Amino acid sequence: MFGKQIVNSFDQFLHVIIRIAWLNFLWILFTLIGVVAGGIFPATTASISVARKWIQKKEVKSVYQAFKQAYRQEFIRANMIGYILVAIAAILFVNYQAILQLGDQIPVFVVFAYYFVIFLFSILALWIFPLLSHYKTTVKEYFKNALIIGITKMPVTITMALVLFIILYVSLELPTMLLFCTVSLIAVAIAYLSVQVFEKIDKEQTN
Repeated sequence: MFGKQIVNSFDQFLHVIIRIAWLNFLWILFTLIGVVAGGIFPATTASISVARKWIQKKEVKSVYQAFKQAYRQEFIRANMIGYILVAIAAILFVNYQAILQLGDQIPVFVVFAYYFVIFLFSILALWIFPLLSHYKTTVKEYFKNALIIGITKMPVTITMALVLFIILYVSLELPTMLLFCTVSLIAVAIAYLSVQVFEKIDKEQTN
């Protein structure tokens, strides 16, 4: 009896590992299918969408079909949001270079304001794709709600950032993780943390 439990536990563990690796492979595949720039944002959204279904214990008969469906459904919106984030990041980078060049000529409050904008941008980047995978609304609402939720749920936001940092740090130390589990682990972690928040929000709105 005890031996059977060990075998079943090991079988479940292997099943989880295979699903994680398969989700990571699908992210890489669909990112490449979208010629990277056109695929990375919907592939990321699709990864979080599949992970969200796992967290919510929804039936996923085919990870591939669930991933492909989410990828197609959110292709346009995910890319719109992604390109806006890239444009903001580019502007922030140019401003950073200007601050470096001007040095002490820049007033302290300008530097402070710059880092505050970086802080807000980080919140946007963390929350906007989980929101996209969970709710259906306008691009403007995604940006607004990502900021509101990210700021009001700061402990969760900080936890997300720490988990992201740890996974990326370990992946840089063990580069093979990038091929097999880095993105999927991030998707599962982000989905798990965000789902707790979204379910509470949904429950409050229905009461």
